[in-house]
Amino acid sequence: MPLLMCPNCDGAMQAVQRAGVEFDMCPRCRGVWLDRGELEKLMAFEREETQATFNAPGTAPRPCT
Repeated sequence: MPLLMCPNCDGAMQAVQRAGVEFDMCPRCRGVWLDRGELEKLMAFEREETQATFNAPGTAPRPCT
């Protein structure tokens, strides 16, 4: 029996790890539940990745078309 049940569809939640942050996801309804501070950690990771991409030598932002 899983530790957590989805509050949306009562499916069994699965632990998922992305960018060093572990959060809970329901494979049935694809709902994602984050604990306190996890959203901020994910946003900081994305911000750092974006800055690293645009600050890398030889890369320039593509113009919008």
